[in-house]
Amino acid sequence: MTTACRGILLYSSLLLSSVSYAQNMQGVVTDGVTGRPMLAVTVVNERTQQATTTDENGFYTIAATQGDKIAFTYVGYKTIEKQKPVSVIIATQNISMEPGATTLREFVFKGDKRTKYQIDSAERMEVYHSPLSRKPPSPFNSPVSAIAELFNKKARMAYAFQKAYVGDEQNRFIDTRYTTKVVVQLTHLTGDSVASFMNTNPMPYDFARNASDLELKMWIRERYKEWIKNPVMIADTVVTQH
Repeated sequence: MTTACRGILLYSSLLLSSVSYAQNMQGVVTDGVTGRPMLAVTVVNERTQQATTTDENGFYTIAATQGDKIAFTYVGYKTIEKQKPVSVIIATQNISMEPGATTLREFVFKGDKRTKYQIDSAERMEVYHSPLSRKPPSPFNSPVSAIAELFNKKARMAYAFQKAYVGDEQNRFIDTRYTTKVVVQLTHLTGDSVASFMNTNPMPYDFARNASDLELKMWIRERYKEWIKNPVMIADTVVTQH
């Protein structure tokens, strides 16, 4: 075999190796309405379960071989699936995401399969049924009653309670998903640093209600990457993790 032939075979071998072990899909994810790049979109290879997120420019890159299905998800937007096309090494696939329904998911209770939060929430609704059921009269049907309601101390207290109750219920629900256990598993933080991280990175209720487990974990990981760059001071001591 000539030197040229050996060189060609070596080059072909290296090329095939790079195709086998370094195939990627990449691109930019934009909002289908505004055209702006979308930050923190979750990108998942459904075959390998490897996941990543888009950066501030909407750019993503993920390992994928020909035929792999890549899912793009973001709370409030329709999930998109794309299959990696034939490509030597890198395939470029730009994604435009469209807003989806904004209605929160409904949780259907069957038998005794409710969670502790669901059971406790139902009990609280029963206990506070009276103040929670109070509704202001319509100014169109009963204008006099509506005006009187504005000056009714008991009514004002009931409406203030309702507002506080809703906020408390939302926080209780967030606590069922955004738990110390999950944070520790994903960040390996310990002690007061766990509380510091969670206090400086509160999770929005709508996100906790709608996000999948994978999206929730990606949310925690991304915020941990930013938080660790500038850890919070606790008792005049900088908390860092090594």
